[in-house]
Amino acid sequence: MKRRSSWILLLAALVTIVSALLFWYARRGAPPAVSPPLPSSAAPVSTAAPRKAPAPHRTLRLPEAVADKDAESKTGAFVGRVVSARGGEPIDGAELGFAHAGAISTARSGKDGGFRFEPNEPGVHTLALVTAKGYHPFSPAWGQSPITLIAREGEVIRDITIALVPETLYEGLVQSPKGEPVPGAVVRIVGGRGGDDEGRFTTDDKGAFSFAAQDEALLEASHPDYAPARARVDMRVQASGRLVMRLGNKGEEAGGGASIAGKVVGGKGEPAEGVLVVARLRTEIPQAGSSLHGEGQAITDEGGAFTLEGLDEGSYDVVATSEGIATARAESVPAGTQNLELRLSEGGRIRGKVRAKESGAPIVAFSIVVELERGPLEREMATTVSFFDARGEYEISGLLPGSYAVTAVTQGRAPSAPSRVTISSTPGEGPTVDFDLGSGGRLTGLVLEEKTSKPIAGAKVSVEGTLGGASGSLQPLLAETTTDAGGRFVLEGIPAGPRSVAVVAAGHNGRIVSGIVIPEGGGSVNVTVALSKVAPGEEPHMELMGIGAVLAAREDALVLGKVMEGGGAAEAGLATGDAIVRIDGVPVVELGFDRAIQSIRGPEGSTVELVVRKGGEGEPGVVVVRRKRIRG
Repeated sequence: MKRRSSWILLLAALVTIVSALLFWYARRGAPPAVSPPLPSSAAPVSTAAPRKAPAPHRTLRLPEAVADKDAESKTGAFVGRVVSARGGEPIDGAELGFAHAGAISTARSGKDGGFRFEPNEPGVHTLALVTAKGYHPFSPAWGQSPITLIAREGEVIRDITIALVPETLYEGLVQSPKGEPVPGAVVRIVGGRGGDDEGRFTTDDKGAFSFAAQDEALLEASHPDYAPARARVDMRVQASGRLVMRLGNKGEEAGGGASIAGKVVGGKGEPAEGVLVVARLRTEIPQAGSSLHGEGQAITDEGGAFTLEGLDEGSYDVVATSEGIATARAESVPAGTQNLELRLSEGGRIRGKVRAKESGAPIVAFSIVVELERGPLEREMATTVSFFDARGEYEISGLLPGSYAVTAVTQGRAPSAPSRVTISSTPGEGPTVDFDLGSGGRLTGLVLEEKTSKPIAGAKVSVEGTLGGASGSLQPLLAETTTDAGGRFVLEGIPAGPRSVAVVAAGHNGRIVSGIVIPEGGGSVNVTVALSKVAPGEEPHMELMGIGAVLAAREDALVLGKVMEGGGAAEAGLATGDAIVRIDGVPVVELGFDRAIQSIRGPEGSTVELVVRKGGEGEPGVVVVRRKRIRG
């Protein structure tokens, strides 16, 4: 499970499906059994349990598709295009692998990016692999794909768009604590496939290295003369194409040396082979470096054993999942534990339908976000699955007992309000939850260069927000696009209420523009965003208006993590661990995490009235905080 509301998909690169399948299975320690490929749909490929955990996926776009009747289609079909996520250009020769009943079938895109997949039989299929030269690979652990396609006789699902993120080449620099270049430093992608030279780099005599990595990938640099450093491929790096990592002084605290080991067993105590095990650090108070903690991933061997390596000190939530059906979870496991046992259970399920609010017609492509409720405000991500089904139906299994918030989202429509459900301890049972999605609002705009007013093409525009959840940080999950040649953009299906838009572009400093209000019942709002150019020798920064504090949902409050020097929160005497319970007179539990964050932001120089429990305890008191311009 995840503490942040994000759902993941990032698709990309190899050359042919045969070599990709060989690579895929060989890297997991299982011998491949490959049938000769066919031009469109290939014969099934037998599979074995994988041995190596996949690289983590990153957020992409919400699904979209339409359904047509086709009486001649006896097994159903899926038709779509594979395009670049950066500019929408078609990708020729992309290879797609679809899993069903323990086997893989394939399809290939043409020059226009188009593909057609006709399965051998109707039923549940998953997108198991997508590769294209020059793009990052999409290869989730076997049985763990977040993309489900329901093939039905006489139904063809069309206009599926798969957006693959290019393998952008970044320039990196490793520096000493004094800012001097460090030759011979080893840089690795944390949470990557590891075990060989993939995802590892060595700096040259100028401390430089080149690398390709997914958005938000976590990198760690190390050298025997210094303490390690970590950094993410965040929006600033994506915009500038450059990552600078500064090592610490030798002897300073260094993470990544701990491990958790154990075994996974079935309901009768038998070893469970080929199970994905994931560990994520628990953080009670948000801190400046909390996003620099990697997660551990491993696949169990034939004896059910696993080892999660490269962990920082602390307590972890450890989750084991087998093909989305059986699940096990252990909370607050200390790093260093070597005898953890996870016992799989079938778990409960939720099912239902997703329809258009105006017509009642089924929505063909949508995502279901399931979050475990930790408190009145706090939630953890349990799972997110995207479905393609002509009837608009879904089913998610393997949920452990507990209270959940379930949200439906799709392209071009506003997300549903969260539905609260309870999963009992009875295996295989659970509620039916239907959703009717309305049209939402529309946001249009123009991105310009600040001094020249020239339009900026290819700028990334994201509407900040969580999909009904209360996470430790906002993620651009509501809508995302890039500007056209004239610097223009359009985003559909924006929920009503206050919103913020994050804008980044190569060679420019990013901005988060707050105070955008989408009217109830839909409507259109237009904004113009001006970005300043990055000065020579300057590192790009993100600019926003706020109180200058890192915030996270905990129980019934927003808890402060890092408080930025010179910000409004620091000037008002707020400190790490303080808990905000009201914003301008409204309880944060009524606002929800997303609206609470938007309410704290506002015009530079304005004030916000907060009711705060100092240190998270005691009687709350009123604190008036001035909003200031923040550069991060």
